[in-house]
Amino acid sequence: MKALKSILAMALILTASHLFGQTNYVLNKDYKLTINGGSNLHDWTENVEKAAANASVTWNSNGTLTLNGLTVIVYVQSIKSSEGGVMNGKTYKALKSDSHPTITFTLTSPLQISGGGTTVSATGNLNIAGVTRGVTIRAKVNSIANNNISIEGVVPLRMSEFGIDPPNALFGALKVSNDISIQFKTNLVKS
Repeated sequence: MKALKSILAMALILTASHLFGQTNYVLNKDYKLTINGGSNLHDWTENVEKAAANASVTWNSNGTLTLNGLTVIVYVQSIKSSEGGVMNGKTYKALKSDSHPTITFTLTSPLQISGGGTTVSATGNLNIAGVTRGVTIRAKVNSIANNNISIEGVVPLRMSEFGIDPPNALFGALKVSNDISIQFKTNLVKS
């Protein structure tokens, strides 16, 4: 019985030290998240005005960090086109915002990050318009002042991979390309 109590006490201490070693982070308001694409007439850009992120980070004794978990949420109706309101409406319709109001990325494997300027391949699930696909995102990660974390990169995607028909306008005269890229520059700060 005494041995069992000792084992349970040790397990509790190890579990508690693991949990308390993790720090939660959120997306700072200074993020930049854009969707870039083209059409048969010209290139276009859409800016994301409302997004959120939650991350669980362990700072290791050797100065590296482990990104244990990350979830990023983009609110579809906060996506604003450089082309104005008509394109906004077409974007919301294509992304099925009435039934799927968010786009979500969830990290599926922890990332080991060493020093400044580490380039990583983050694997996770990306859900767009109700369709979830496994993706690998290449990003540059830096730890910056006050243990904040900056992450930036570009993600190339094809709309059709998520069951999205590229929008068109002007009675089909303007046809949007299937290929897009999501460009992001973010800072995660302690919550």
